[in-house]
Amino acid sequence: MIGCSAIVNESSEILESISTATPLDVGKAFTQTHIPITNTPIAITPTITTPPPFIPSATITQQPSETPAPTGTSTYTWNPAGNVITPILLYHHVSDDDPENRYFVTLDSFRAQLQALHNLDYTTITATNLANVIRHGGELPPRPVVITFDDGYTDIFDNAFPIMQEMGFVGVIYIYVDQVGLNGFVNYEQIKTLAESGWEIGNHSMSHEDLSRNHSDLVYEVQESRLSLQQAVGVKVETFAYPYGKSDNKVIAFVKSSGYLAGMGLGLNWHHTMDSLFDLSRIEVRGDVDVCSFKKFLPWTDE
Repeated sequence: MIGCSAIVNESSEILESISTATPLDVGKAFTQTHIPITNTPIAITPTITTPPPFIPSATITQQPSETPAPTGTSTYTWNPAGNVITPILLYHHVSDDDPENRYFVTLDSFRAQLQALHNLDYTTITATNLANVIRHGGELPPRPVVITFDDGYTDIFDNAFPIMQEMGFVGVIYIYVDQVGLNGFVNYEQIKTLAESGWEIGNHSMSHEDLSRNHSDLVYEVQESRLSLQQAVGVKVETFAYPYGKSDNKVIAFVKSSGYLAGMGLGLNWHHTMDSLFDLSRIEVRGDVDVCSFKKFLPWTDE
């Protein structure tokens, strides 16, 4: 039986290849206050160039702000503003339908990876949790992790969501708004169910175009998509994931000025700061990553 230590070189190659990979057309790429995740319906004035303030218009059932510790008890401690260490993981599909596709993680692999996080006492937080702690400081569990899913495929709701619930984990789903409800993509009722279960709903643009190549569409892709998503789901959308993980200074500045708390990019870093708040590093978990390689993505492994 080959142990994890025997594949360090292989894992390093995987990490290096992740940072240089070019996403395919299927889309994509490669911690925060101990406070409630607020899934509150809002009334939004349809102003595009200046995002409107969020004014609660009704009250919906509130969900816990963080999950219980996967094993034992988790003692939350104060994390000063400015610096947070946590892995941010990125998935696209959790499905057995296309095991040769880099974007498809099989159900067995996904369960094994989450079981590893559970056994290592990781606690999930959301991207908004992370952003708030970077900005203001706040309480965090000893081993926080952010688990994100891009595009909003139905297999995330059908397959990943139940396994996450079994482990006591919550995630962040980034919605490609134009595709909501179409074949292969979650609908708004499913998105609401995720929100009501403590998941964060994030924006992944309207049409999933490379924003760094067409700045003329930023209002439509970054602001109008957010308004549409918020109105349909009834929750605040606080973070944005750049399509294909691509951005530039103008795109980042526009997302920041549009009132988002953070922007999600790609990378291999665990250390997040104010300087990286609008290009947070996410590690893509590919379909060929086994548990031993997966642990190389984590800052705390007890090995």
